[in-house]
Amino acid sequence: MYLQWWILLLAALMITAYSIIYFLEWKHPRYMLPHVHHSVKLWLQGCLNTSASAFTSFLFASYLFFISKHFTGLFGGITDNVWLHFILSFIFLDFIIYWWHRINHIFSGLWKFHVLHHKEQELNVFSTFHFDPKEILISTSWRLILLPLMGIAPAALLIYNAVFFSVILFHHSNFKLSFFWDKLLSKVIVTPGLHHLHHSVKLKESNSNYGSVFSFWDKIFGSHTEWKKQEIRYGVDEGETVELGG
Repeated sequence: MYLQWWILLLAALMITAYSIIYFLEWKHPRYMLPHVHHSVKLWLQGCLNTSASAFTSFLFASYLFFISKHFTGLFGGITDNVWLHFILSFIFLDFIIYWWHRINHIFSGLWKFHVLHHKEQELNVFSTFHFDPKEILISTSWRLILLPLMGIAPAALLIYNAVFFSVILFHHSNFKLSFFWDKLLSKVIVTPGLHHLHHSVKLKESNSNYGSVFSFWDKIFGSHTEWKKQEIRYGVDEGETVELGG
């Protein structure tokens, strides 16, 4: 029953986050992009994409809620404390997204789908939505199995998805964030400076900074590249495309 309220709240939060970042990017661009012209029509199109993401999150959480009535999973077996269950679920969700993203760069069979996201030569808030549907289908398939096994709390999934969506909109955006604030925020979350480097045509930079929400995964697993105001050329070097080959 409570999930019926979550879908409205989730959609409202995600559309609000999208709208704020969209208009900040419009009014205070990082770079003047010749092919991007913000308009109310494009904003509405983004709202539709955002609503679809919120609805998908709701369906996934409903699925977990149904499974949890019959199977508690690992985290449910570890603790009866609601808040600890939530925290474990939230952190684990970001952990697996980090590794899923990194694996997409390691194996050529997955890279051939993920490369679409890296082919853009200009980054802006709309780049957030630019993925091959087959990559999304594969990602959803393994999570349908793994998340119930881990006992991910449905509420944690909904809140994580709202945070995840807001942060990836932010770090893909063309919003002009000052170097000071970028460096300060990057101690906790993935910022435009960190993620724009990940979209660099230089292989050493694109094969780093895989984090989605928290920036510390890259530091823990040795894939962090510092942003030092270096110039970034976006896109893909077709001669070198994966981290280890596959």
